[in-house]
Amino acid sequence: MSIYGINIDWKEGTFSLLEALSDNQGEKPVTVKFDYDSEIETATINLVDAQYVFHHYPMGSDGFDTELVRIEHILANNGYTLRVYQNSTFSDTLSFLLIPSDEWKRVEQRYSPERISAYFVPYGKQLVIPEVAAPVVNYVPSVKQETSNVPALFNARGIRIYFLSIMLIAFAIYILWNIMTKIEPLSSGQPAGCENVQNLYSKLRPEVAEPLKEKMRKSLGCK
Repeated sequence: MSIYGINIDWKEGTFSLLEALSDNQGEKPVTVKFDYDSEIETATINLVDAQYVFHHYPMGSDGFDTELVRIEHILANNGYTLRVYQNSTFSDTLSFLLIPSDEWKRVEQRYSPERISAYFVPYGKQLVIPEVAAPVVNYVPSVKQETSNVPALFNARGIRIYFLSIMLIAFAIYILWNIMTKIEPLSSGQPAGCENVQNLYSKLRPEVAEPLKEKMRKSLGCK
């Protein structure tokens, strides 16, 4: 059984995923040819007896999401299952699992799809797709790849995580403060008034004050 792990950094995109797929699919003849000389950069994938042309899009863009779902379907039609690791969608590196479809079915039969989906799901399930039908347009890809310093996808996730962290810290401080303010000082074990005996006779001479303090302590029951 051949199972492969593929990691794609947020600075990479469609072409990086295709290169990884080409390197990992040793059991089936898969080749990739990149064309950087034309006005529109393309990658042609040869899989078994079919060819598929892709354009490069950076991770986090709509084009990347569309092409990745397309790749999932192409692989499924050729006997491979591609799944994304759920937890990696919250980091700056996407992690994928590539496994023969027949082996994937055995895994689902043994562990149940519900348990597996807690860890690995189709990439398309991570996307929010409108229910309204999109109009049909003639799509013309951009001439050159547009790059951004930080993909919008990870900017949004980072902001949510940042504010969630602030809320958790504030909540923890609130709970700690309530606990501390409710703690009563430990009792010294002395009856009331014993702490003031020393100050009560502090202005008298020692030979006069000591007998009086001793008498007062006995009357209060001080230890």
